[in-house]
Amino acid sequence: MRKRGVSPLLLLVVLACGTQAPKTEAERTITDRGRGVQYVIPEGWKNLDGEVRSPHGSLLTLRVYDLVTADKRFVAQLPDSLLPQLLGWSKYYYYVLGEPSRKKATVAGLPATEFIYPIKVRPTDPPSEVIYWVVVRQTRLFVIRGAFPSAGLAVDEPVLRTIVDNWVFLEHGGPPG
Repeated sequence: MRKRGVSPLLLLVVLACGTQAPKTEAERTITDRGRGVQYVIPEGWKNLDGEVRSPHGSLLTLRVYDLVTADKRFVAQLPDSLLPQLLGWSKYYYYVLGEPSRKKATVAGLPATEFIYPIKVRPTDPPSEVIYWVVVRQTRLFVIRGAFPSAGLAVDEPVLRTIVDNWVFLEHGGPPG
């Protein structure tokens, strides 16, 4: 019977994966010119085309809308005119447990409104929340959504708020995405 050792190639792969240095802030900075934003993701979080996900499953997404061709009454009544859509999105993905709380906020130095909906991800899960930050910048409407599984809420909410607190709007963003 022949003894088998660890393959030298396998050993190199394991060592290489285990010795990766943490990414610098510059390496974790996401510059999304199409949506006109820049933000830094925490170490260990993943980014894929405007969607940021934590190791616990919390999620940050961004939607950007052009207000130039939008109904003028809709624009004049923002953010309240957006509430039916926020509720619709929340109900599509989650079980909404009640009315949202609302408070003034700031995103990248601009006035914003924060809506927090109490939710459950699945009917049997403990309660959690989904947060929407709504901000108008020039002729664009930005809707940032933070969603948390109940297990990730306590850990990820402060981290996600830090991402939004350090948000940057780029001077010349591309067309809304």
